[in-house]
Amino acid sequence: MKDTLNCNIVRDMLPLYAEKLTSEESNTVIRQHLEQCEDCRTYLEHIQKPIDFPTVPKIEIEYMRKVKYSLKRRTYILSGVIAASCIILLGIFLRLFIVGSPVFIGDSPINYQWNYDTGREIYSIRGTLEQTKNSVRVKVYDDKQSNQINIKMYEIMPSVFFPNNHFSLDIPWNGDTNIVWQGKNNQQVIMGSQYLNLFISKFQDGNYEKLIDLFDMEGAAMIKRLYDNAPDISSNALVPFDETKYNQYMIISLPLTSGKYSAVWIADDKALQEQALDERIFLYEEDGQYYFYKQGQHLKSLSSKDIDEILNYIKTKR
Repeated sequence: MKDTLNCNIVRDMLPLYAEKLTSEESNTVIRQHLEQCEDCRTYLEHIQKPIDFPTVPKIEIEYMRKVKYSLKRRTYILSGVIAASCIILLGIFLRLFIVGSPVFIGDSPINYQWNYDTGREIYSIRGTLEQTKNSVRVKVYDDKQSNQINIKMYEIMPSVFFPNNHFSLDIPWNGDTNIVWQGKNNQQVIMGSQYLNLFISKFQDGNYEKLIDLFDMEGAAMIKRLYDNAPDISSNALVPFDETKYNQYMIISLPLTSGKYSAVWIADDKALQEQALDERIFLYEEDGQYYFYKQGQHLKSLSSKDIDEILNYIKTKR
């Protein structure tokens, strides 16, 4: 590089020189030129001078802060309004489609059939909430404090979660607790061991004596087995038992393991208008032979082994 440079070339190199990006050889030539050229020295001082940015007036800064705070405050308020609206809408949705309104068995037209599977110890309910297009939600839980199983029903709007007004329950139950239909302020026992008691009483010389009154599904199954297996000795359905004809007999009431509940009376239902059959089984002796007598069924005879099994059972349980 030549020892001397013209001003245009030096000024093109000065920005690099100011940033210390030129080589040492170039620096030597540039410094020699700057010692001789005042205009280039002035130009170098100009490009090395710090740039003064205009300052924002304090009043403008305060205004911008207020605007920023106002925008932030409005954002918070809007977010709060949106959140509150979402919570309200969620509450309405849950109330209408999930939670619902309590329904009590005594206040609403609820029809259901029930069955108790003695082998599996399962109490089942199948029913509907009548006279409504709404759906039902049923909750079953153990009330440890009251030692009972509670059933709660809620009427809700139809949805994919609860599409119709039918309900179906299978409740494990061994007779130790009551099954209760729980309302908001009241309750009703719909199943308890006392409802499924085996009842045996004895009539003799004008007096009744209670022999058995207890929840014993095995004992009931034993007597039902003897009754079902006893041979028929008549072909006609029996009329009601004449309790004045015999001076001594037993009355056996087996527990009903199925039934139905209807909250709506149907006036033209012939089945409801007909007189209910006497479900009791009468056990009596005549001419040394024992018989099972039940209205609407055939007369059945018992063997001495059968009667001994029944008498031994009564002796054991009394």
